[in-house]
Amino acid sequence: MILTPRQLVQKADFYRQLGQMTEVGLTLQLALETALKHAQSGQMKRALTRVIESIHQGSSFGEALLAQGRWMPAFDIALLGAGEQSGRLPACFLKLAGYYDDRARLLRRVLASLAYPIFLVHIAALVFPIGALQNLVTQGAIGYFLLTKILILGPIYLTAGAIAYYSQSDRSEFVRRLLDRVLDLTPVVGSSRRSMALSRFCLALEALINAGVETIHAFELSAVASGSFRLQNASRDFRSQLESGVPPSQMLDQAGIFPTEFLQQYHSAELSGKIDETLVRMHKYYEDQGARQSHLAVVLGGGIIFGVVIITIAWQVIQFWLGYFNQINQVIP
Repeated sequence: MILTPRQLVQKADFYRQLGQMTEVGLTLQLALETALKHAQSGQMKRALTRVIESIHQGSSFGEALLAQGRWMPAFDIALLGAGEQSGRLPACFLKLAGYYDDRARLLRRVLASLAYPIFLVHIAALVFPIGALQNLVTQGAIGYFLLTKILILGPIYLTAGAIAYYSQSDRSEFVRRLLDRVLDLTPVVGSSRRSMALSRFCLALEALINAGVETIHAFELSAVASGSFRLQNASRDFRSQLESGVPPSQMLDQAGIFPTEFLQQYHSAELSGKIDETLVRMHKYYEDQGARQSHLAVVLGGGIIFGVVIITIAWQVIQFWLGYFNQINQVIP
């Protein structure tokens, strides 16, 4: 689903509240009931009510979450289910709180960077074509002015809406794969997406392994949590390779999609037994790298839009003066 920074912060607060309550000794059931009282959305209240009822009936926390369908991402369910089994549920709640805080912070940064290019597009759409603006001022042609703006901004809004709609996880996989492929081939944007996918992969893998999830399942879920179809495609061979005795570092190398520095770091961590520390460090590294690349993509996009606007203004000015001199030449014999 498409989430706003506010919704991500609400999820982080929800997990943080559960983590703090269970950490000080409250039972899971009591913590969930307290969270239900403070739930801010009807959907969350209904889901929590059903989860509490399932636990009352003897289900485990993980089973109760699975029974709610798509209310919670598969990564969250797997991490919390494993945390329940390993006795690390408070730590898993707090891990998810930090994860959604990071996502909200990154999304705010991206939206703030996009504000200027979006502003330029709307300013250009309001000014051009100059004739419509002139008719609005001199003749009061409001209908014609609004029609030109709809014809300019309408396709832009429809395209952005279609991309947002088909990017959701419950839409056509073919369309989402096509969009993913196009964006990955876009300069700067593609590298930013790959960095962010690796960041999510590292975070998910570290959290799942530490929560006690089986290694094979942890790699598969981490690929899903990354949001990258390239990683998900590669993960189809993970189970067979790991079951045949292939070390994880060699398996990742054979996938052919991981950068060299990632493979070197993971191989060293595998030999030293410090995989969790290395994954945390690589998560931060790729998150920072992805954020820088996202900012660069927005700056370049804004520069291109600004250049197009300037060239269009110059062309309109030239056209105006050419028309003016042509009128003078027609009047003067």
